[in-house]
Amino acid sequence: MGIPQSSVKILWAKSGNCCAMCSNPVVERQTDTLIPVGEMAHIKGHKPGSARYDDGQSDIERHSYNNLILLCPACHAIIDKNVAKYSVDYLHEIKSLHEERIERAIKRSLPTITFRELEETLRHIIDNPPLKYDSEDFGLIPIKDKVHKNGLSLQTEQMLKMGMASVSLIDDFLNKNASEDYPEKLRIFFVQKYKNLRRDTDNGDVIFYSLVQAASSDSSDPRHMAAAYGIVAYYFQLCEVFEK
Repeated sequence: MGIPQSSVKILWAKSGNCCAMCSNPVVERQTDTLIPVGEMAHIKGHKPGSARYDDGQSDIERHSYNNLILLCPACHAIIDKNVAKYSVDYLHEIKSLHEERIERAIKRSLPTITFRELEETLRHIIDNPPLKYDSEDFGLIPIKDKVHKNGLSLQTEQMLKMGMASVSLIDDFLNKNASEDYPEKLRIFFVQKYKNLRRDTDNGDVIFYSLVQAASSDSSDPRHMAAAYGIVAYYFQLCEVFEK
């Protein structure tokens, strides 16, 4: 059994695509493409003989988000060569503190994002929009009802509400670019992306963080991540994505 995509998406998004120890980005730009170079290290080892292995763990627990930490290759080697220092509890602490730093950085960035960050973040979608779109009736419903129906965790709900602080800016941005079919291209992208994700999982948190990663194109820049949270919140509020 390998690491499920549900664990992958949540781990990378919450880690801000950065190493939990050295904080360096774990994606590298090659031409116009970002290539992941990070490693999803098991806090409790993934097989007998590996660092911090726990034979009492089930395979599901072993490969879950809770037992993984995102690291660069160098830091991964360090934690596995020095098990005495990098215990299970210490690694959980490192992971928790790192994710809190990422969340704070995104919160600080949200009030400062401008049209420039939105344009930079979403350029990859506008340049490569999906070719088809199956129209559906998306009616507005209260946000709390939609959060509950999709089973979003409290933390995900908080990140969603945080992103909603940028909704008016995003609305202005889309209206400014309406003549270029910009809004429709984004709409097509997010609805189609949501449908594809929904076929694979009904876990609302996984879908949310997957959409954020798709919007940011795996960027490690907090301002681009903030823009991505804002745009996903925008379409959530309009009931373009997630169950209604």
